[in-house]
Amino acid sequence: MNRAGFFALLLAASPVLPAEDDAAAEARAAAEVAAEPVEVGGVFDLEVTVEVPEGAEAAPLFDAALGDFRVLGASSGERGPEQLPGTLRFRLRLGAFVLPGDHEIPPVPIGIRTADGSLAEIQTPAVPVRVVSALPPGERDAASDIHDIRGPFPLEVSPRWRWIGFAALVLAALAAAAWFLVRRRMRRDAPAVPPAPPTAEAEAALARLSASGLLEAGDVVGFYARLAGIMKRYAGRRFETAWSERTTGEMLAELGARVPFDQSPALPLLAGLLTEADLAKFSDRPFREDAARSRFVEAGVFLDRTRPAVLADLAADRTAPPSEKGSRSA
Repeated sequence: MNRAGFFALLLAASPVLPAEDDAAAEARAAAEVAAEPVEVGGVFDLEVTVEVPEGAEAAPLFDAALGDFRVLGASSGERGPEQLPGTLRFRLRLGAFVLPGDHEIPPVPIGIRTADGSLAEIQTPAVPVRVVSALPPGERDAASDIHDIRGPFPLEVSPRWRWIGFAALVLAALAAAAWFLVRRRMRRDAPAVPPAPPTAEAEAALARLSASGLLEAGDVVGFYARLAGIMKRYAGRRFETAWSERTTGEMLAELGARVPFDQSPALPLLAGLLTEADLAKFSDRPFREDAARSRFVEAGVFLDRTRPAVLADLAADRTAPPSEKGSRSA
């Protein structure tokens, strides 16, 4: 118990505070180590005995440490034998986290409150304590025999190994330079692969999304996120507008000015798909699997309605009946 806490507790129980001199004059305190010597890092007990007037209370006042020794715990006051009714005993558990040698435990303050409410503080005498090494007796002298660190000693390397190391370093540098030049030439001579047309790329991405199994696994939000990414990339490439790191509103506003007049009626399909994908990603509202499948179908419709003219004619020719194909060729 620390000093402030003890006196706050006693003051709360004592509205009037008489003089302290009488209570202090009648009280005595002593302390001794329960067992010596104490080993380094060991835990030991400090026994505190307090003689107080009849009916008085006492408690040791301490913080987290007593000098160099850490306080690990304390037992409550125990009354002495019947022939000594005014004797209280306390036991403090201390940790000897110090170097070997002769040490001293400083006086332990004792707070006292007599039966009539008087408060006082006394102290035990300082207690000497010897701390010894935790090593076995035969090794203690060796542990104390400490010398300075040895200085650096020369490391002799044969001249032959020096030349071998230098030659290996040169060969490694030549091999790295040759690898760099060959790789650079291969990159320069490799033919550039043109990117797939926007429509073909989007159709392949939609096919992969359909086979991903996200909806079957219940990941509707992930399905919406991938679908929106595919359609944003397609619209950006198809109508030559920026799409990466742009909001849905910014992209739709620019697409409204770039999409040809005959394909503009398809824009509400894209707007509804992207808006619903944003809601699925950023709101807590649940979305059904059938709604996500409907938006997937609308994505395919948007692709069909915004194909370039040549691709649209080829697609129509593939799906037309044989009689119509002949009439077109004629």
